[in-house]
Amino acid sequence: MQNFIEYLKDFNSKERFFLAGQILGNPSFTIASGFREKLSDLLEIRIPDDALSALDYHIDWLYASLNLSKDDDITKVYPNKNNFIKGQQEDVDWLIAFKVQSEYHIILVEAKGVTGWTNKQMTSKAIRFGDIFGEQGNSWPGVVPHFVMMSSSQSKCVRFEKWPQWMAPNGKIKWLELPIPKSLIHVYRCDEQGHENKDGQSWKVKKRYPTKSGF
Repeated sequence: MQNFIEYLKDFNSKERFFLAGQILGNPSFTIASGFREKLSDLLEIRIPDDALSALDYHIDWLYASLNLSKDDDITKVYPNKNNFIKGQQEDVDWLIAFKVQSEYHIILVEAKGVTGWTNKQMTSKAIRFGDIFGEQGNSWPGVVPHFVMMSSSQSKCVRFEKWPQWMAPNGKIKWLELPIPKSLIHVYRCDEQGHENKDGQSWKVKKRYPTKSGF
């Protein structure tokens, strides 16, 4: 697995990553020390300041990186066992990867701000993460996956009975607060009375509130 982090970096080709990095003066997306400390405390592991950090990271890229780091051959044709490579843009909102001694740690972060998750959406991703890392998260020796959810308030309606155990250790999902301004607004099309209508010839603004439950 010696080139695992390098393969993860090479797959990270979203233009918004490079654009945001340049505009914000942080081309490597280095994690802020305050957040790194919160996440380290939550997961009970020290996250180094040079950890790989990427947004909207495709799950296909993650699976391919695991395989390539084992064979270290980008010229080889690999069988698509169990249809692990979906050829779609399903992704994780934020991915953090780093090595501690002899183990690679992968942190998968899913976040919502003003829209909610659905159990259908999260179950689909959870099943896929379980297919890749296994029920206990030990399908790849030397690789330890972690899962974290972020939202403005912690959901009480999460159904995780179909999730692999490592995503909700001891029956609890790892969660961090995502601060969202309460002054957000939303524009929508409407009729002359202000009733929402996608074909309406008028428009109106209303308040947009942070996600309360997420599910």
